[in-house]
Amino acid sequence: MRYMFLKQYVAIVAMVCCTAPALSQEQVLVESKQTRVTSLDFEAELMRIPLEHRAEVLASKTRIAKLLENLLINKTLAVQARSAGIDREPLISKQIELASDKLLAQEHINRATKAVMMPNFDARARELYQTDIEKYTLPAKVHASHILVDTKARTPEEALQRIRQAREQALGGKKFEELALEYSDDPSAKGNKGDLGFFEEGKMVKPFSDAAFALSSPGDISEPVKTVFGFHIIQLHEKQLKQVRSFEVVKEKIIQGEREKYLNEFRATLFGGILTDPSLILNEEAVNRFWTNIDAKSGDVKPSETNKPEAAKL
Repeated sequence: MRYMFLKQYVAIVAMVCCTAPALSQEQVLVESKQTRVTSLDFEAELMRIPLEHRAEVLASKTRIAKLLENLLINKTLAVQARSAGIDREPLISKQIELASDKLLAQEHINRATKAVMMPNFDARARELYQTDIEKYTLPAKVHASHILVDTKARTPEEALQRIRQAREQALGGKKFEELALEYSDDPSAKGNKGDLGFFEEGKMVKPFSDAAFALSSPGDISEPVKTVFGFHIIQLHEKQLKQVRSFEVVKEKIIQGEREKYLNEFRATLFGGILTDPSLILNEEAVNRFWTNIDAKSGDVKPSETNKPEAAKL
C-alpha cells in the first residue's frame, strides 16, 4: 500500500529534483479533494532542513517522496482541524501565533546578522596566535603496541619472568602481535593484538607513558615496565614530535572564532536593548499567579519546577 502510494510521486519527484531550488512560480505538486501541496510548500519545508543536508534530500527520490507525503498528511489534518474549529480555541490560537512569532524573530535575527559589517580580524588573529601559541601546537604522539602480564593470578616475580620471556622472543624476531596474542593479559589484545594506536604524552599511566616516549626508533622494544596493571613491554611503531602549526594554517579558524564572538556580542546587544526598554511594564502580580511555593517567612516567590517560565531561545 505504502509502496503504491510512493509510486504516485515519480513524475512529481523528477520535476522537483530538477527545479526545487529555483522555481519561478508556485506550482501544484500534489492535490486531493481536501488540500494541495505546492512548490512553495515544498521549498518552505526544505528550509527547515539544515543547509548541509538539503542536497542529500534533493538527490533522493525516496526522501523527496517522503517529504511530500508528510506535507500532504499535515496539510490534510490541518484542514480537518480547522473544520472542527480547533484553530479558534484560545490556547491553540495563541500557540499558532507564538510559533509564527518565533519563526519571524529567528528570520529577523538571521537577516540582521547577515547585514552586520564585519571588521578586519587579520591583526587580531595574529595577536591571538602569538600570545597563545601553545593552543595551536600539536602535542607529541607515539604509536605503540604493548604486552601486559598482570599479577592477578601470579606473584610479581612470576609476572616479571613471563614478560621477560615475551621480550626475549620479540628481540629474537618473533612478531610482536603474535606474542601479544600468546602472552598478553590485556582483554583488548584479542582484537587489537596489543596495538594501542597513537596516544599523547601523559594520556597513559606515568611509568608506561615515560617508557613509551623514551623509545626513539620504530621497532624499539622497552625493558619491562611496572604499572598498577602489572608488567608491560612496549614496542614503538612511530613517533611524532611536538609541532607548532603555522599561522597560515590556523588563521581562518581563529578569524571564524572572532567573527562568531562579534556576532554573539551583536545579538546580546540587540536582546539587551529589548530587555532594557524603558517602556517595559511588568505586571508582577499577574506573573506570580503562574508561580507557586511562596516562602511564607520572606515573602519571596519561588518558581515551581513545573510552572517555571522558560525564556525563548533564538
